Amino acid sequence: MYASVFAGETGLTLDDLGFPSDNPPSAESIKASHENLRLTARKSQRTFGGGFLNVGYLAACLRDDYAYQRQQLYLTTPIWEPIFEPDAAMLSSIGDGAIKINQAVPGYFNKDNLRNLTGIEPSKMNISEVALVQQINE
Repeated sequence: MYASVFAGETGLTLDDLGFPSDNPPSAESIKASHENLRLTARKSQRTFGGGFLNVGYLAACLRDDYAYQRQQLYLTTPIWEPIFEPDAAMLSSIGDGAIKINQAVPGYFNKDNLRNLTGIEPSKMNISEVALVQQINE
């Protein structure tokens, strides 16, 4: 009973707390139940980002013994890892969306900003290495 109350307050499922149920929820219902957590995490990232920038500013001023202008902070943008790791269905949706947006605005998505969206590191292989691997696999 206490676990159910705690799960209701925090937005977690009983499965998240280690209490499996006889009726396992579907993937869609799990995603829906975690939506509040995702929104809270995004809000926290925005809040923490400003705090981390202030800490970095003060640390740089102390390190260099120089009073930098606070305007330099506007040139800095914190980058966060994605809140949830994407599953195969989400990767497919992201890929379809990126292709469609790049058709409308060429070059809008590239390997750098897709990494920020998905959390997946771009391959270090260049095009000729990819072609070679494909030939070997065939």
